Amino acid sequence: MSFHIPFSVLSAAIVLAIGVAPAALAVQQVGDGTRLSYPVAPGVAHSFDSNDQTQSHLSQSHLSFENVSTVPWTQPPAFVTQELRNERPTGIPIGLRTEWLTDSDVGLATAGVSLKAPLLRGFGSPPPIIKLGFDYTNLFASDSFGLPDDLYEYSLGVSWVRRINDRWAVRTMLGTAFATDHQNTSSDAWQFRGGAFGIYERSPQWKWTIGAIALGRSDLPVLPAVGAIWQPTARTRFDLTLPTLKSNYLLFDDGQRQQWMYLGVGLSGTTWGYEQPDGTDDQLSYGDWRVLAGWESRPTPPPGKPFAIGRKKTVSIGYAFSRDLEFENETVEAPLANTFLIRVSTSY
Repeated sequence: MSFHIPFSVLSAAIVLAIGVAPAALAVQQVGDGTRLSYPVAPGVAHSFDSNDQTQSHLSQSHLSFENVSTVPWTQPPAFVTQELRNERPTGIPIGLRTEWLTDSDVGLATAGVSLKAPLLRGFGSPPPIIKLGFDYTNLFASDSFGLPDDLYEYSLGVSWVRRINDRWAVRTMLGTAFATDHQNTSSDAWQFRGGAFGIYERSPQWKWTIGAIALGRSDLPVLPAVGAIWQPTARTRFDLTLPTLKSNYLLFDDGQRQQWMYLGVGLSGTTWGYEQPDGTDDQLSYGDWRVLAGWESRPTPPPGKPFAIGRKKTVSIGYAFSRDLEFENETVEAPLANTFLIRVSTSY
């Protein structure tokens, strides 16, 4: 039996969270510091909204600007792990996000939540990061497509970065997701996601990445991840790792918070298991390329530290093109019209 979650309620809650920080989440945000210090969860989610070097999501299988190109390349300082071991967070490290794509034929509205936590015992520094995620997608499609209105994804992943020597580090990721309309709960709905990357630090300004990532999509199961990160100044950063490209620029820093702007282009998409109107189990894959411009507000890091614990807020607008739907059983690809999109996210 399926159930319906009003998208307007989910998205309104996320937008409200941008402006109002729940006290329970803001008391001690060691978990959020972990997110800023180390990559979280394998994979590729809707996240074109980060300038930091670490955040990566395992939800909705969207390949984004903050996946491979923003992996950390240096051993995190000892104070990070010591802080995590000494402090007991009184709040939950949480991320909220929502996205709208407008289209008269096929539009999507997605809302998601993720929880992250480090594995502090039995591992060295930095510790692996575990992530739980949930995403709800409201699909607006004409009756001719025979598609469900509501799609759901539940995800679990772990990510770990280990330094080999002064120049090389390795990042490994492993995860799974259950993406379904709650009618087709067969193997069609299960996905494997993961990846492995080598990060080579040529100089403080140049870092190179080489590896591959498993997306969990039936139409695009694996992609190479090859490229470089160039940071010519403290205010400018270019993430040049295919298949995403992103430029970041620090607008101003008042000593309390930094205001960034960014522009980029990248690949997005995901796969769900669903049931056709005649009861046949099938898989639906959605994909697009998109250009996004956005603004991000984040706490200013203290001197000598790579990040600051605190809330991050992001708003971006963009244009999605080369959009299509693919159906596994019929081997049919349906092209969709280009459209505009907006994304809003916050994390504590």
